[in-house]
Amino acid sequence: MESRQQRFERLQFAMNEIVFHDPALSFFDLIEGKRDVFRGFKIIYSTNNMEGDFAKTSLKSIEEDCPVLKKYFYGTGLLFFSDELYDRTWKEGKIKIPLDYSLSLDSNAAERFRVWEDGKSLDGSVDDFDKLVRFIKEGEDSGFNFDYSFFIIENYYDSLKEENHRPFNTIRALKRFDHLVYNKEIFDVNNPHFNEDRLSAGRRAIETLHDFHSSPETIKFQERRMLLYVVLLKAVILRHNNQSTEQKKMAELILFCLEYLGKFAKTELYFAWKLLKYGSELRFFDSVRQIDKKTIHKIKGMSWDIFALRYQETLASKGDGGDFFIPFFASFDNRFVELAKACPIRAVLLDEKCQNVITIQLDEKEFQIDLHKSLTPEVQNRLSDTTLKLQRIQKPIELKKLNVIANSLEDELKAHC
Repeated sequence: MESRQQRFERLQFAMNEIVFHDPALSFFDLIEGKRDVFRGFKIIYSTNNMEGDFAKTSLKSIEEDCPVLKKYFYGTGLLFFSDELYDRTWKEGKIKIPLDYSLSLDSNAAERFRVWEDGKSLDGSVDDFDKLVRFIKEGEDSGFNFDYSFFIIENYYDSLKEENHRPFNTIRALKRFDHLVYNKEIFDVNNPHFNEDRLSAGRRAIETLHDFHSSPETIKFQERRMLLYVVLLKAVILRHNNQSTEQKKMAELILFCLEYLGKFAKTELYFAWKLLKYGSELRFFDSVRQIDKKTIHKIKGMSWDIFALRYQETLASKGDGGDFFIPFFASFDNRFVELAKACPIRAVLLDEKCQNVITIQLDEKEFQIDLHKSLTPEVQNRLSDTTLKLQRIQKPIELKKLNVIANSLEDELKAHC
């Protein structure tokens, strides 16, 4: 009988198999001969060796057909693994894979629905918005599912303020969009019609906001975003220390995560590594290359952009049993486009039994090598101890503690101005 600790060790080994598998080689080469490693796990694997379709649209051209749409996975096609799928494929040759997918909206995309529903001009973004509406309404069968929970999470604190009606008005507009009168032959984006009035949509919007306000999951998402913000704050401070090497900065950042946060925040460390190593080359990090009075505000915005990717990771782990969930994202913000280019995602590895999910970036191998070089033997021992790993994973993140650490780092950053 495999213990939880042994299963977790096997999950880590499975991740390494994917990381060190040459993307040019086939998915079959990855799985065959290693079935015992991947047993009981699920994989969503991105590749450029094939072309796949979603909602009657080519995955390769989906961003060209709808410019505000962003794929979560980098490649032109997706491959899937579970024990059942693999065995059935051997027996039947070609099988239908049960997929679910939806489109998440960030704030700038969601609020365009509010402006549009209110009859106001979308100015230069009207053509892209028209393509987005058509993509959603003309998706597979009854339309492409879209999800605005990320908008509510991002605007959670604003939506609690009685004087701030913007979040409510945005959700109400999105509720009315559910009842858009749509015929692709005659639809005019400048003259929409809805078969639900604002009063009815408003009631449903209030119910939705109440559900999110009373959900413990919403607070957990705030904690995860704050964790990301804290790690980015520390990374920006370290980056501007010209007396230290990149390797030493990573070492200090890892120790900071272990000592102050009680976590080895792998995904957050990945984005910090990107900043420390490639911050001068990637446009996404332009806003924090110089420290000034607006830097803290810019880091907060950056943390929400990155958290949008993290949120899609959560969605990708939603598939139940034999199902797989494929997330997409809509944004009118060019920063998010640059982020997606800078941090392409290769695979998601899922252990539904123990509720663990690992995202693997396209450049994960380079990240892992750099990470290993920065570790002292003492830290290496702490990180390789499976018992300590599980303790760190299970340790809750306290929002109050994160806020205290963030305030301290913000004061430190201000001292650099």
